[in-house]
Amino acid sequence: MLAIQTVTILVLFWWIQPENRLDVDQDIFQVEDLNRIGKVEIVSDTSAVSLEFNGAQWRVNEKYDADGDMIRVLFATLQQARPKRAVATPRQDSIYSHLEKSGVKVSLFEGTELRKQFFAGGNKAKTQAFFADVSSNEVYVMTIPGYRVYVSGILELPESGWRNKFVFGFNWRNFKSLKTEFLQSPSENFTVSMGRDQFGIEGVAQSDTAILNTFLDEVSLLTVDEYVNEPGLKDSLLQTRPQMEILITDIANRTYRLRLFDQGQSSQVLGILQDSQAAIFSRRKIQPLLKPKSFFRKK
Repeated sequence: MLAIQTVTILVLFWWIQPENRLDVDQDIFQVEDLNRIGKVEIVSDTSAVSLEFNGAQWRVNEKYDADGDMIRVLFATLQQARPKRAVATPRQDSIYSHLEKSGVKVSLFEGTELRKQFFAGGNKAKTQAFFADVSSNEVYVMTIPGYRVYVSGILELPESGWRNKFVFGFNWRNFKSLKTEFLQSPSENFTVSMGRDQFGIEGVAQSDTAILNTFLDEVSLLTVDEYVNEPGLKDSLLQTRPQMEILITDIANRTYRLRLFDQGQSSQVLGILQDSQAAIFSRRKIQPLLKPKSFFRKK
């Protein structure tokens, strides 16, 4: 009998703890219609990211086109994230204070109206995510039902993590020419332009159009692995000779430039976009682009 009473008391004590109740409002961090959200601000003590839809596309801090896939992941996360339980009462204040100081403040806007605001973050190991309601100061452990994922991860990305990763982000219907230079082998330089009905290489009477079109596809689909804003890296690279340079011009005479720098046996290749942005590429992405003029001659 005593054993049964002891077990009953322990179960009751466990049940009355806030973090173990099953009546947590599952919609506490939801907005009525995410499709109406046109701006998301994510601010921490080290960065500020503003994602805003301008009627045609999402932009990052009014400077860069946003990565469409990342925007979709963001909204899928906001739609599916649910509070698993409230944080234990003795830890509420300390975790809220931690999120307020070291987490990110997320604000969702419909037009100019603020629809939802909360703090997000997690434990040091990034194995447990927390959201804190700014109106009640209550903190919850967050999950996406059915998935083992650190929910706050996408909200902790810096500005560079939201940027469109395509190097040559322009409409290929406006293509005018592509010039490739190998600074150590100038004889293998070539220029691609539109002929009467297909692309061709200037100065090459018969180029293999299938190989050339595959090359152009590889160029058009090239994406950055990571943008790098390390102080001094861009200037240091610009003082060295690149292994290869690609310069694309559209019919409005806008230019898109990529310089690539050989890193020996490294699995990564450094590049400079538009003379202003350093970036990292995996070597497997760059290898298909290292094709000299002779490669395209029809056999």
